[in-house]
Amino acid sequence: MERWRSRERWRWSWSWRLAFLLAGCSLAGAPASAAQRVTARLGELERSVAVPALADFARTGAINPDLRFFLDRLKPAQREDLRTALSQPLPVTTVMVANFLSRPLGERILQQLVKVLDRPPAVAQAAVSSALIQAAAEAGDGQLRLIDVLEAYPLPSLGVNLAAVQSLAEQISHEQNLLSQLYPRMLALGAGSPPDGFSLEAWAGSGQRHFSTESFGFVGRDGSQVEALAYLPQAPAPAPLVVLAPGLNTEMNALLYLGQHLASHGYAVAALNFPFTSGQAIQAAIRGTGTIPQPNAWYGQPHTVSDLIDQVQSRWGERVRTDAVGVLGQSLGGYTAVVLAGASLDWDHLKQGCRALADPARLVLNPAVIWQCQAPGEVVERRDFCDPRVRVAVAVNPVTNPIFSAASMADVAVPLLVIAGSQDVFAPAASQQLVPYSAIRQPDSLLVMQQHGTHLSFLDGPASLPAILLGPDRALARTELRGLSLAFFDRHLRTDGPAPALVPSAQKEGGVTMGADPLPLVVRSQLSRQKLLEVVQDPRLTP
Repeated sequence: MERWRSRERWRWSWSWRLAFLLAGCSLAGAPASAAQRVTARLGELERSVAVPALADFARTGAINPDLRFFLDRLKPAQREDLRTALSQPLPVTTVMVANFLSRPLGERILQQLVKVLDRPPAVAQAAVSSALIQAAAEAGDGQLRLIDVLEAYPLPSLGVNLAAVQSLAEQISHEQNLLSQLYPRMLALGAGSPPDGFSLEAWAGSGQRHFSTESFGFVGRDGSQVEALAYLPQAPAPAPLVVLAPGLNTEMNALLYLGQHLASHGYAVAALNFPFTSGQAIQAAIRGTGTIPQPNAWYGQPHTVSDLIDQVQSRWGERVRTDAVGVLGQSLGGYTAVVLAGASLDWDHLKQGCRALADPARLVLNPAVIWQCQAPGEVVERRDFCDPRVRVAVAVNPVTNPIFSAASMADVAVPLLVIAGSQDVFAPAASQQLVPYSAIRQPDSLLVMQQHGTHLSFLDGPASLPAILLGPDRALARTELRGLSLAFFDRHLRTDGPAPALVPSAQKEGGVTMGADPLPLVVRSQLSRQKLLEVVQDPRLTP
């Protein structure tokens, strides 16, 4: 545990240093037509570095005197990390880069990144786009590296606005400090022991039911082809249904361990790959082998889940109950679960929340916000995608803000379990889970905060990503989610003796702790605006 905390402290310190260092020397060796020097400006002060210096460092480790001023401020391990970052390969092609940059999401990300450059936004965006495409085209091995992009920067000089980078570094420091404080502050609100006899590990144990697996496909109401799978338990009576909704760039396979667990306890389970946001769909669109969907196509994912429920009813209606359904979604699938639980979309709130992206003085780092703000002007008239057959929902690391407002979250009509990770950088817990949850009025809803949990903690399958993105002990995280989801669904879907409440009525003002190190959990029923402010300590975040 202490080793994990030490790594977290090092990560926060290094992130600030890296942001500032990259401002001063985010450059590389370049051909004659590209930048020959990088100049960092702070008011009337400026410092420049010869472009080839960092290229030599990245490729050979040699430290040019022109670069030593910057590198002397780093520890040896940090120098090596910087060199690795500059030369880390990414398997992409020119077509993939061009397709990504042509999509609204790519445009939005680029729009934010160039705010640290000392160039007019239109000029900077064009230059960086050109550098990315040219570097991909010249990468003989099909591997794009940061050093290649910097070498391909087409303008004669690369100016960096140190004031903007310093502001960015302060923002990073603030966000990371908030992430590190979320769990202890949640604990400080008060938390007792779980109900007598309750064991999360026992709830995570496999059941005795045998089940069959059925793979199938169908055409959704929008004409898209949908891949799906069902687990059907062998049971004397129709089984309650739970639908699994995966997140952005994720397949249903990442959540099937939950489906198998629930099926072993007598649930029918249906899972699907969303046609526009699955890993296959995203990669195909980037490679140019698939259709690029409309930027706001993901709003309609709840309809696809309703279509899936219809399919289960038509195929196995005698074996499955589809009049009382549970939904579990992760990330963008979590958004889907929240909508199906009753929250209405708030287009005005979305437009207001997206204005910061167009502000040249503000750099938006929140990936969940950037995703939601791909095309805020291209909204649909419909606000309500609720399905009355959904009686309970679980939203894991959901993307919710600014597409939902406090008023629309108050529309949640069924028990909703919201699960947040304290170290989630893709859908940060404060803005995407805590703030929206504080507006829920449905009395049986619960909020879970997992210490050290990330956006990827609960997903199954190998992932060649840094440990700080995956989080510690993913096997334990999956065990905790198995237990939490089964207990919550049993509580609100079972008619043959429901499970006890995770938070007893006597502890609704506080909460309970459960789970195990390094991923302990705090579970709360209520989070008032006052309590929310005690946790986030930033009035700008409170509704």
